[in-house]
Amino acid sequence: MLDKVQSTIVRYKMLAPGDRVLVAVSGGIDSVVLLHILEKQQKEYKLTLGVAHFDHAIRPNSAQDAAFVKGLAQALKLKCYTERADVPVYATAKKISLEVAARRLRYQFLEKTAKTHKFNKIALGHTLNDQAETLLMRLLRGSGLEGLSGIPPVRPAGASRRLYIRPLLECTREQIEAFAKTKNLQWREDPTNKDTTILRNRIRHELIPLLKEYNPNLLQSLGRTSTLLAQAAHHLNIEAGFAFVDLICETTSKELTLDLEGFLQYPESLQTLLLRNAVARVNALCDLEAAHSEAALAWISRRGTGELHLPAGVKLLRRHDRLIVTVRQIPPQKHFEYVLVVPGETVISEIGWRFRTAHSAKVRELAGSQAQNSRTIFLDADKIRGPLVVRNRRPGDRIHLKEGTKKLQDFFVDKKIPRETRDAIPLICDADALIWIVGEAVSEAYRVTPQTQRALEIIAEQCEGAV
Repeated sequence: MLDKVQSTIVRYKMLAPGDRVLVAVSGGIDSVVLLHILEKQQKEYKLTLGVAHFDHAIRPNSAQDAAFVKGLAQALKLKCYTERADVPVYATAKKISLEVAARRLRYQFLEKTAKTHKFNKIALGHTLNDQAETLLMRLLRGSGLEGLSGIPPVRPAGASRRLYIRPLLECTREQIEAFAKTKNLQWREDPTNKDTTILRNRIRHELIPLLKEYNPNLLQSLGRTSTLLAQAAHHLNIEAGFAFVDLICETTSKELTLDLEGFLQYPESLQTLLLRNAVARVNALCDLEAAHSEAALAWISRRGTGELHLPAGVKLLRRHDRLIVTVRQIPPQKHFEYVLVVPGETVISEIGWRFRTAHSAKVRELAGSQAQNSRTIFLDADKIRGPLVVRNRRPGDRIHLKEGTKKLQDFFVDKKIPRETRDAIPLICDADALIWIVGEAVSEAYRVTPQTQRALEIIAEQCEGAV
């Protein structure tokens, strides 16, 4: 295994003589083996090593992990830098998942520590198994080319000249376990790694063993695929970078204005990268999923004026021949339109609603069981065209009811819904039609029937304190 690690270090030029390397150590087997191997490389590369441990405060015994890492660093006579943050509280405050919150705070800690103590490399313990799991997870979620590129062996650490390096990325977990046992290394076990309600763990413990029955060299094959896709993504990113410079009309720290007509001239593959680049410029913490990009591009192509809200406070504004990407506060407008994450949760604090979506296998039990005024509905997923959006009414809106197609205006009148509240009622729509007047009526064209193969559940809730 040492030869494999050395080959990876040389192939990707991970280390140079005199490097100062901060090693991220969670206490798990991967990071412990990484630290042990780099400690053995100290003389050859004349390295200065440091140990960094981030306590997520997610598990009750997380402090014991921190104590273990401190003891390990002390035994190797290395400096140890630690930090503790309440990830669950942060995740709730930012309305993001625990996984995203933990990753964000961990990387912030690593980059801050590296900058403060002048480390030019940050070493992470990702393995070939992590690469395969990431590729499969993103494939199942419908990621684009960049997402399917997987975990890069080397990448910049933020906007600095420091680099993240992953010396174990071409080693399997089996090789790492064998190495650790041979060297009599001690490590900490994370009990959450066995929790198969977490998608990555389910892929690790259930999907990958099943796929290995079809290809015993699955991990290596997925690793090669990820490398090839990364090369393709790299070339596209270079092309998108040149195009991006040409499209910029105006820019500030909170806002970017692009030439809309020029943007629409590019193929959709480049439009996606251009959009991601623009969003990252105004808010690097905005994590666009494939559903967001797809919905945003469909919305941009409609031209005219309008406003679309994306995660992390990012907004897109169509202003005739300009596309504005901004995080500044925009005065409330009569019309709103938001991308609905499927599957997942979308919190729209501006209008006081939360929407949760999930695919359901209980199709036959659902047929004909839906009440018209329910806050939970089930739709025939195969009838949905394009991404779902949450918006308020537009001129000409119609909905397909049992008695036939009806104008939304007439529906509001018949239901005696006050005129002043009509613009605040959220509507779920796809690219073709109005599907759900939330809390009032569901389109008959999208209802679950005995012939339905896949169902989509949508739960609508008014946020606490919303009127």
